[in-house]
Amino acid sequence: MTRCIVATVAALVFVSTPAVTQPRPPIVLDQSAIKLESNGNELIVMREAPVAYSTLEQISTGITTADTNRAAPVRVIRASPPQAIDYLLCVTNGGTLVLGERVHTREAGEHRYVFARGAIVRSYPSLTVPEGWLWLVEVPLSREGTVTLQLRAPAQWPLAWVSVTTVGVP
Repeated sequence: MTRCIVATVAALVFVSTPAVTQPRPPIVLDQSAIKLESNGNELIVMREAPVAYSTLEQISTGITTADTNRAAPVRVIRASPPQAIDYLLCVTNGGTLVLGERVHTREAGEHRYVFARGAIVRSYPSLTVPEGWLWLVEVPLSREGTVTLQLRAPAQWPLAWVSVTTVGVP
């Protein structure tokens, strides 16, 4: 009988303590985007960024209209003046990356951004690398800082996406 009581007490102690001794699950970080902040401005970049356009005609037409249905592969949110700048990607058949931007502004006291303008801002020829195409793109985050993005893709056309990392930032 004593053995039965000792076994029952031991079982109760064992059952009641696992919550204290079990390790906590690891913290899950969002690895799908790169997020950086500087002076109230924020940069959000998709690590697997979609390439929405494959010709200059397509990007020229696409950046002149507001498209709120699609997430931008690169977005800068400026604190002052309040703006959201969406950078869109086009890779031509020769491997040139064309960067277009859509600028959205917000009036003081308003919560919603309104499409202001769209334009092609820069183009980058591909650097020669064994794995395919590589582009180094500088994105101004604030007056004091610029972020350099590395965009990589296999040398095939048309492209559906590019892999994005930052230079010097994990």
